[in-house]
This record gives sequence, C-alpha cells and structure tokens, in this order.
Amino acid sequence: MSDFKTIETQEQFEEMVKDRLDRAKRTAAEDAEKQFNEKFKGYMAPKDVEALKAEYESKIKTLEDAASTTQETLKAKDDEIAKGEKYRTDLEKTRIAISAGLDMKYADRLQGENAEEWQKDAEALAKDFKMARQAAQAAPIGSNEPTITKEHSEKEAFKEWFNENL
Repeated sequence: MSDFKTIETQEQFEEMVKDRLDRAKRTAAEDAEKQFNEKFKGYMAPKDVEALKAEYESKIKTLEDAASTTQETLKAKDDEIAKGEKYRTDLEKTRIAISAGLDMKYADRLQGENAEEWQKDAEALAKDFKMARQAAQAAPIGSNEPTITKEHSEKEAFKEWFNENL
C-alpha cells in the first residue's frame, strides 16, 4: 500500500476509474444483450420479417406460375391422349363394321363399351339388314299396270292396255 497516491483533481479521479467503468459498461452491455436474446429468442425484427415475407411471396409466385404451366401441359397431353383414344376406337369400330358386312357409315352407330360389345352389336345390325334386304327382294304379287319400255312408245302401251281391259 505504499503506492497510494492522493487524488486531488477530478481528472485524476476519472482517469483512475476509467478502466473500471469501461469494464463495467461492457459487462452490463453483454448482460443486457444476453437477457434480450434469451427473452426474444426466436423473434425477428419487423424489417427482417418483411424481407422474409417478400422472399416467400416471390417463391410462391414462381411456384404458382410453374404449377399453372404444368397444368396447361398436362391438359394438352390429356387432350392428345383423348384424341388418340377416339381415333383408336373409331378405327376398331370401322374394322368390326366391315368384318360384319356393314358399310363404313354404320361404324359410328355401333354401341357398347368394348370390342366384344361392338362385335355383338355389328352382328345384330348386319342380321337386321339381311332380313330387311330379303323382305325387299320378295317377289311382287303382281301388277295391273302395263310395262313401258324404251322399245314401246306410250301410244302402243296404251293400245295394249286398252285391248287387255276390253
């Protein structure tokens, strides 16, 4: 303790306690920061939240655009598939109609869900047409009308009719 000096001025006092005050201020600041971080752990500053929100909105917009593009692509592919399926269905119905002896124009009239049902319908339709043709080809009962050909004139045909009916 022989190093003791008396402090006579304010400046001397401030210089002596300056280091001690700086150390106390640092410790207090560190403690306050530690308490603040513990108290508000997981919280963000409003400006950081706004920046994060803007970033997420940008990502959402990008993903929505990508999703809509994907939806459009999928719809176009579905349309292509549907057209291909319709083409295959029409082709199969036409093949079945021709093999059953029907005209191609009757292929659209075939009903059913698959080739077996179309085949049965085509056979039934062909059978109905065959019966209708046979009925149409039946011999006529007879006719009282004279037949006019190119060889006979109308006058000669009238004479024949007149002679037959007298």
